[in-house]
Amino acid sequence: MKTRSLVTMLAMLVLLAVGLSYILIAVVQIDPFNRPMRITVNAARSGGLLDHSQVSYRGFPVGRVSAIGLRPGGVEITVNVDEGTRIPEDTDVAIADLSAAGEQYLDFRPRSDHGPYLADGAVIDQRDTRTPVPFSQVISNVSTLALQVEPAKVTVVIDELSRAFNGTAPDIQRVLDGGDFLLAGLESVLPQTVNSLHNGRIVLGTVSDLRGDLVQFSHDGRDLTATLKDADPKIRDLLNDAPDTLKLLDDVVEKGGPSVGALLGDLGTTGHVVAMRLPAISQFLPGLVKFGPLVAAIVKDGKIQVLGDVYPRTSCDYGTPRRPPTIGGSPEPRIYRYCNQTGPRLQQRGSANVPRPDGDHTAGPPPGANPEQRARGPEDSGDN
Repeated sequence: MKTRSLVTMLAMLVLLAVGLSYILIAVVQIDPFNRPMRITVNAARSGGLLDHSQVSYRGFPVGRVSAIGLRPGGVEITVNVDEGTRIPEDTDVAIADLSAAGEQYLDFRPRSDHGPYLADGAVIDQRDTRTPVPFSQVISNVSTLALQVEPAKVTVVIDELSRAFNGTAPDIQRVLDGGDFLLAGLESVLPQTVNSLHNGRIVLGTVSDLRGDLVQFSHDGRDLTATLKDADPKIRDLLNDAPDTLKLLDDVVEKGGPSVGALLGDLGTTGHVVAMRLPAISQFLPGLVKFGPLVAAIVKDGKIQVLGDVYPRTSCDYGTPRRPPTIGGSPEPRIYRYCNQTGPRLQQRGSANVPRPDGDHTAGPPPGANPEQRARGPEDSGDN
């Protein structure tokens, strides 16, 4: 019996030790093998924290508050963070509430996910901490707000709201029912609505890309409207004359319909022929520009004047411009023009052809002479 009692007591002691270990490790979260990091947080006030308040990293529990003490200008909060927790040094520390009843905790909220990381003995500066507004200050602010409210004015507002909504319950009910019906309809076409929103984003992006072209189009439209405004009288005259012109065309088509059809067919054939010979026409038309002055030179007083020389003889070209035969008079000759041709039958005359001794080069014009100078003087250098 003594042996059995001893075994029973030993078993009870073992169960008690296991239960206490479970309570300390799983419930109280005391790990005898954990070597926590001690981090000091300098804050303006405790914000309701207590010893053994929870410490979290972005909401995940990583430790406990070990001590809270006073310091000049604030409090010093010492926290134990579980071994192996990597919290970046670039972090904010917030004291928050788990619920409206309190249950304050300290939360690390890093601004980045990269190192360096906090180590044992690190200190968080007060400028990186945030504490909740004290409840006393909230009560004071609410009291100040309540003192600024005048009961008489509040009564007037309530009375007016009562009159505004009195008897409007059926209308409000219809509005709510209509809103519910509208939301139900939108829910039934939710995929189409989402697709429309996506397409609208594409359209708006396209419009944004075409912003420069749209601005230029608006400027061109403004210029067009200004031109139409300036041409308003002519446009009105055109519109006033249009009925008579259209009536005339209607009469032509009505009386000579077959002929007009044949004419349009012939014009189509002519246009096709012209299109086939467009390169030749493009070479022919510039020649008409030269043909006009030529006709003007030989036509005078409604008559064509042509001078013909049928007697074949050798002539000398002095390089002078040809004068049209329609221009009368005999202008003074140019004194520095010489025959530029040679030949046995030309019989060149003039001082330039007089025999000279070797080395005499005075047969040509003097240096700097104007080939257009006439016998009357250098000021008259025209062709007339």
